[in-house]
Amino acid sequence: MDIKKLTRGDAIVAVAALLIFGFSFAAYFQGEGEASGYKLNAWSGDLAPLVSSVVVIPIIAAALYVLSDLMPQSPLVLGLTLRQWAVPLIVVTPLNLLWSFAGKDGLELAFGGIFVLIATLILVGTVVATEFVPALKAPLGLSGPGAGAAAPAGAYGQPGPYGGAPAPQPGAYGAPSSQPGAAFGGAPAAAPAGTDAFQPYWFSVPEQRQLVDANTNAPTGSLNPGVWYLAVAQHGQGLLVEVDGVRGVLWNVQGIQKS
Repeated sequence: MDIKKLTRGDAIVAVAALLIFGFSFAAYFQGEGEASGYKLNAWSGDLAPLVSSVVVIPIIAAALYVLSDLMPQSPLVLGLTLRQWAVPLIVVTPLNLLWSFAGKDGLELAFGGIFVLIATLILVGTVVATEFVPALKAPLGLSGPGAGAAAPAGAYGQPGPYGGAPAPQPGAYGAPSSQPGAAFGGAPAAAPAGTDAFQPYWFSVPEQRQLVDANTNAPTGSLNPGVWYLAVAQHGQGLLVEVDGVRGVLWNVQGIQKS
C-alpha cells in the first residue's frame, strides 16, 4: 500500500466513517415526554438490526472505498472491484437510516442519531461528489505534482531550494554544460535538424491505467487517478513513465492531464 495515493476524498470518507462509529455509542433514540430519561444507543439489543444497517455496513464500505485507492491494483471480488462494492453500499445507507426512524412509537431521535445522520450525509455526498469534483481526487496534503515520484529541486521547471528560481539547465547561459565544446567559451553542439528534445512533465490519468515493461510489454503496475506521475521520455505512441524509481510504458495516453 502507498499512503501517498490517499486523496482528499478518501480522507473525508474515512473521517465520516469514524464519526458514524463514535456517535453510534451516544443516545440514538430517547423516550418522549416524561420518558425522556429512557435512552438507547445504536448498539442496544432492543434495536438489534439497526447497528448492522446504519453503522457496520457504512464503516465496512468506507474502508473498502479507501483501500481501493491505496492498493497497487484493486482485487476483483465476484467480478467487481472494491470500489464498485463500496459505492452502492454507501449510497443506500441514508435509506437504511430513514427506515430505522419508522415504527418507533414513544421514541424520538436523540443526539447520537442526529450526528450519525449528518456524518452519513457527508459520507454519501463525498462519494458522489468525488466523481465530478477533481479537487477531491487530488493527493492529500500535496499542493502540486509529486505523489507518484519525488520531484528533484530545480528539475524540469520545479522551484529551486529556498523558494528560488528554477535551477539552470545544462547548456543555458551562465550554467555549466555537459556538451563537448561548450566549456571554455566553446559553442554547444547543435541538436539534429527537425527534432525536438522531449521535455519531461507531470501528468495524471482520468482512470486507472496499466503500466508495462518497455522491453517485454509485461504489466508492471498501474497508474491511479488523482496522483501525479512523471513522463520522462516519448516511447513510440506512448510515454515512458517513472514511478518510485521504476520505469514503464503507458500506451493509453488519451485524456491525460498535464501539470
